[in-house]
Amino acid sequence: MKNNLLSLFLFICCAVTTQVFTQRVWAQAASAVTGMTLDQLKAVKAIKIANLDKDTYFKSGGFILDRYEERPAYVFTYSDGITRKIYLYKVFAAEDTKELGLLAIYQNGKTNETKPFVIPGASADRKAWDAYIDDLKYVGEKEPGLMSTLTFVLSREMASLLTGGSAKSEDGGAKKKEEYNFCFAPDAPVTLLDGSSKKISEVSVGDVVMSYDAKTKTLTSSPVTQIDTHAGEFMLTGVWLAPTEEVTADNRAWPNAPTLFEATANHPVLTNSGRKALGDVKAGDLLYRYDAALNGVSAYKVVRTGQAIRAVKTVYNLVTESGAYLVGETVVLDK
Repeated sequence: MKNNLLSLFLFICCAVTTQVFTQRVWAQAASAVTGMTLDQLKAVKAIKIANLDKDTYFKSGGFILDRYEERPAYVFTYSDGITRKIYLYKVFAAEDTKELGLLAIYQNGKTNETKPFVIPGASADRKAWDAYIDDLKYVGEKEPGLMSTLTFVLSREMASLLTGGSAKSEDGGAKKKEEYNFCFAPDAPVTLLDGSSKKISEVSVGDVVMSYDAKTKTLTSSPVTQIDTHAGEFMLTGVWLAPTEEVTADNRAWPNAPTLFEATANHPVLTNSGRKALGDVKAGDLLYRYDAALNGVSAYKVVRTGQAIRAVKTVYNLVTESGAYLVGETVVLDK
């Protein structure tokens, strides 16, 4: 009787905590939330993660899974000697990177068995929420220690949101996770300091690339400090650029063919109105490209935009000391 009451108490706590936690998370989202459907919940639940400690970001079955706030696993060691872990992933729709919910994965350290719990967003379909509650009831209660660990993790994350609005890093600084897919195709040419280029897939940490200081409006140099690589199925967005002096009044003809610049839709570029995701760039916006004759940059006008230009299997992103570099001689910004 006592054990049954404890199980019921943990079930109620977990369900209530989850609801409040998801409301807080999605209330802070800057964009509209696409509600998770029951079919999507089932599809996310079926995703197999090969290495929970290393696979912190990947695409699978039309979804992006990204480790929640870049956190490692929550680890618990009970008096029975069994180590239990909880891994949290944010779930996004790969097509438009809208947040759908959370994936919590419980792992039993003795058997290495894992049990996934897909936690829908606050605006999800009622059937998706019913499925999650069923999992808590019929899966969670059969595994000793699962309900208490899951309740603790969700409560801890909710408390962090309530007190600070975001998770905190160990040094006390807030970690902000932006949108995803800040990347380029393997053949994207990165402009080096001498004006030559190298495929982004061939760039190494320590390479010095050409950079641009928007405040002083001067070219500079910057070493590459990190390279991010992601494998999956990635769609590229494109914009066609023409020098401003070559754009006719009616935008119908140019002495030279416009230059195509492409990247994933969320990669930030420098425009005349400041930082902007490539997918948000519109015809008429100005981007900036390297001009060898000026040893500086020139403004190029966006004359056309296009979605889903091509798909690639691997994408790359650079992190630089300056926070900016040039791809295809076009100024881009670190994510």
